[in-house]
Amino acid sequence: MRNKLLIVVTILAVFAHVAGAQDTVAVAVQDSAVVKPGFFKKFLGYLTPDLNVDETKASTGLSVIGGPHYDSMTRFGVGVAASYGYRLRGCDSPLQPSLLSITADVTTAKFLSVGARNVMIIGGDSKRMNSSFRLEYKPINFWGVGYANGKQDSNKSFMRQLRMEFNTDFLFRLANGLFAGPYVHWEYNKVDSIEKPHLLEGQAKHQRNYGVGFTVDYDTRDYISEPTRGIYIHLNQVFFPRFLWNGNQNFTRTDFRFSIYNKAWRDAIIACDVRAMFNYGSPSWATMAQWGGSTNMRGYYMGRYRDNCMMNATIELRQHLWRWLGAVAWLGGGTVFHDSHSMHFLPNVGVGLRWAFRKHVNIRLDYGFGRAGESAFIFGINEAF
Repeated sequence: MRNKLLIVVTILAVFAHVAGAQDTVAVAVQDSAVVKPGFFKKFLGYLTPDLNVDETKASTGLSVIGGPHYDSMTRFGVGVAASYGYRLRGCDSPLQPSLLSITADVTTAKFLSVGARNVMIIGGDSKRMNSSFRLEYKPINFWGVGYANGKQDSNKSFMRQLRMEFNTDFLFRLANGLFAGPYVHWEYNKVDSIEKPHLLEGQAKHQRNYGVGFTVDYDTRDYISEPTRGIYIHLNQVFFPRFLWNGNQNFTRTDFRFSIYNKAWRDAIIACDVRAMFNYGSPSWATMAQWGGSTNMRGYYMGRYRDNCMMNATIELRQHLWRWLGAVAWLGGGTVFHDSHSMHFLPNVGVGLRWAFRKHVNIRLDYGFGRAGESAFIFGINEAF
């Protein structure tokens, strides 16, 4: 989610601090008189986590936050982000809880986005089910396919796109931390309008893609929402054959991710993330590897650079500052390409703030920078990786 500054939430939080201080003074003046907490103090209590909460209950329960925002493309809007930690029967502590994350956004520019991601831990972590869904109707900019098109500012073309995507896997534990199982993917993309249709290079405005494959995960992270130690390795192999109604867009996709988390010094974590996506065959403009977004190469416009393949890496320092406040800084980069002659390095740096909305549930506000002055604010819930 780009350029989402929850200004009202921040202002209310500041007032809440003031209100809390005033209530403290009132109690001192009135001695033993009971003073009921006002609205702002209650609001602060909701935004401020209980740092002494029982660790077995720390990551369960519902956390919701939202507010208004403004973006030059999507205009004025209201967004909501929620995180729900829960445990199924037989998955008591010390196992980490299952995690459901939901986002919703609507704006005056007819931008609509609803998304959900669920990591379900089953049977004492003998099985896992990972699912995600996204529905978007959005005004976006489109530069075409490939790095050469993406770097040309003159290619910028306004587009209205409807996008729906669903994928799920069901994984079985093969060894400690090692899971594998089948994977299913469905995606639908439709262009309602585009200023420069030649940038689609003759491809259809309507695209439907059905894929089947498998996922292999190795996961030793302590918390999915806020990892502080451990390793996460993800390999997803998907096939989009012609006989599954993929038309001329029959291709194979390999998606890889490697993340590692270590303590740097007191209250500081070093997190490293490496990602790669390789499409072989004839992927459509909508299913190509896309650069940027809210969790990967933050600061780049999502999809400005797109091609068959992508590789990138990020190293991030996460430092706790005071009580429920933290800060991060990251450095990264990589490339999008279709062959060895089309590789060009794209750098990425940024800084961010973290608000421990609940224990192990962070509100994330990042500001990232990319090539040729590209930059963006990103608001989200839970860590980027």
